[in-house]
Amino acid sequence: MSKNNKIQSKIIGLDMGLSFGKFFLDSEDLHFGYWPNGETPTSKNFAWAQENHSNLIINEIPKDAKNILDVGSGSGNLALKINNLGYAVDCVIPSTYLAESVKNKLGEKSTIHICKFEDMELNCKYDTIIFSESFQYVNIHSSLALIEKLLSPGGTLIICDFFQLDVNEPSLMGGGHNWCAFLQAVENTSLINLINNDITVGTAPTIDYLNRFCQEVLKPISSMTGEYLLSNYPKITKFLLWRFKKRLQKINNRYLSGDVNGKSFKKFKTYRLLTYKIN
Repeated sequence: MSKNNKIQSKIIGLDMGLSFGKFFLDSEDLHFGYWPNGETPTSKNFAWAQENHSNLIINEIPKDAKNILDVGSGSGNLALKINNLGYAVDCVIPSTYLAESVKNKLGEKSTIHICKFEDMELNCKYDTIIFSESFQYVNIHSSLALIEKLLSPGGTLIICDFFQLDVNEPSLMGGGHNWCAFLQAVENTSLINLINNDITVGTAPTIDYLNRFCQEVLKPISSMTGEYLLSNYPKITKFLLWRFKKRLQKINNRYLSGDVNGKSFKKFKTYRLLTYKIN
């Protein structure tokens, strides 16, 4: 397989996330939950919290919009909800596996573009373009330029995603564009900001829930597996531990240390619901 055709880890992560969510959480949504009143996240209310998140976006869609582009549409749940409200929805997704899920939900109602957003070549216009936790994966400048081309006059851009804050210390949490850099880039476009809601506090419990899963499930499994391998295959296990020491330490720090939690998320990230109109 050539370098250009390699399957990217973030795409595999989305595919795995869909399978995990369907089995453990009774949910096919691939995004943060939103707990508006400080509720404690559990497996029982996680799907409810994700529904809250979807409604935040849906409520920002103009009533007179007709055709919508859902960028990074995940499994297609959000697109289906929007379609059921009477809007025409097209989707962009880089994962073939997830694209099949979208097709199964929407059938012939939607055109599915299996590519990166920046690689889209379209002559049509959209009344609304939505990025639900997908803007972090695109290039800021080229994507904003493409958004301006694809939006109809007076069209709406909705972004619901997290960004990096400028904090003078290293963070174990990856992902998200720099918030200040994003704001500066938007200033150089014809997009006018209408809504800028900070929903960090309501989304941070998602990270606490994932941290609990890592501490209560993944960490014990990792410990038991390590003990078994050292006991039964000591030489090869010690070699592998030495060979991949740095990588294993990075994984341990990020997922098993307990330091990646809701508190650290609020320190290093800002989660925003943003709405723009094109001038």
